[in-house]
Amino acid sequence: MSSNILNNLNPGIENLHPYEPGRSIDEVVAEFGHHEVVKLASNENPLGASPKALSILAELESDLHLYPDGNGTKLKKEIANHENVALDNIIIGNGSNEILELAARAFLNSNTSSIASKHAFAVYKIVTQSSGASLIEVPTCNWTHDLKSFENYIESDTRVIFIANPNNPTGTYNNHEAVHSLLKKVPSSVLVVLDCAYFEYVTKDDYVRPLELLNEFDNLLVTKTFSKIHGLASIRVGYGIANPSLIEVLNRIRQPFNVNSVAQAMACIAINDHEHIHQSVELNSQQYEFLYNKLLALGLDCIPSVGNFITFKGNFVGKEMFNNLMKKGVIVRSVDLYDMKDFIRVTIGTEAENLKFISALEELL
Repeated sequence: MSSNILNNLNPGIENLHPYEPGRSIDEVVAEFGHHEVVKLASNENPLGASPKALSILAELESDLHLYPDGNGTKLKKEIANHENVALDNIIIGNGSNEILELAARAFLNSNTSSIASKHAFAVYKIVTQSSGASLIEVPTCNWTHDLKSFENYIESDTRVIFIANPNNPTGTYNNHEAVHSLLKKVPSSVLVVLDCAYFEYVTKDDYVRPLELLNEFDNLLVTKTFSKIHGLASIRVGYGIANPSLIEVLNRIRQPFNVNSVAQAMACIAINDHEHIHQSVELNSQQYEFLYNKLLALGLDCIPSVGNFITFKGNFVGKEMFNNLMKKGVIVRSVDLYDMKDFIRVTIGTEAENLKFISALEELL
C-alpha cells in the first residue's frame, strides 16, 4: 500500500505516541505462565465494582437490543443530586477521557496552544496534538503542578489549560487556594479543565472545592470518572460539570449514544453506594500507609501521594524492574512515557496484593 496517505496527517499526530495502558492479566499469564497474577498497574479499585451496581446486570438483559438514552437523563439526575448542580450543568462521557477530548475538539486547532504541567496525565498531550495544537508544559515544583507559574506560560493563542488534581502519575495535588488564585488570573476566554479523577481518595482538608469554583468561574470545566473509586473502569463512564452554555457547546460535538445503557444503569447506583465508597477510601488510606512505609524502609524514593497509587524509584532501571516484577506475577507501571525515567508506579491494592508486591520487590532489590 502506498504511504502517500500518511503525508496528509493532521499536524501534531506524526510525533505522538499512543497511550500505553497497563499490561493485562491475560497478557502476563500468557507470556509468563503464572497461575496467579496481581495487577497493580492501572489505579483500579481493588475492591471491584459496587456490589449494588453489579446486582442489576441481569435486569438489563432484555433491553440490550435498544439504544441507550442518548441524553443520559436518569444518570444526569443522580449526578445532579450528588453534586448539587442542575441537569444542564452536566455532560456524560465514555469515561472522563471523552470529556477531555470534547474540550480539545471544541477549542483547539492548529493556530492554538494548551497548557499542562510537566509529568501530567498523558491524554492532555494526545488530545492537544491530535487537534493540531501545541502543548506548553510547565515545570513542576517538588513533582507538583506549579500553578503560580502557569500564568507566565499563557500565550495569545492559548485556549485551554489542563489541571490534574490529584495528578497521575505523581499523586500530588493542589489546594483550593492555589487553584482559585490561578483561575482569577486566567483570561475568561481560556478554558480551564480541572480533572478530578481521583478526588474521592483525597483526605486533605484544603483540597479543592469544585462547586465553589464553578459558581464563580464560567470558563471552568470539572471532569470526574466512575473508573476509579466506583470500580467501573471496564464499562467506561465519566462526566463533566460546567456552566450550561459550555455544556451545550460540548454536546454539539458529542457522539450520539456515547454512554451505553449498562454503564448508565450501573453508574446510577454506584454513585449512591456510599458504603462501597467509604470502604474503598478506608482501605486505600490504611494500605497507603503500609505500602509507603514499606517502600521507604527499602530505601526507595517515594513521591507522597493523595491518590490510590505511589510512584517511586530506587537503584534500578525502571523498565527492567517493571519486567522483572511481571516475571514474578506482579504487574506495575513504568512511567518513562511521562519523562520520569526509572520511576515505577504501583496501585495501592488489598493487603494480600500489596504483600505479594513487596515480597517480589524485596527479592529483586
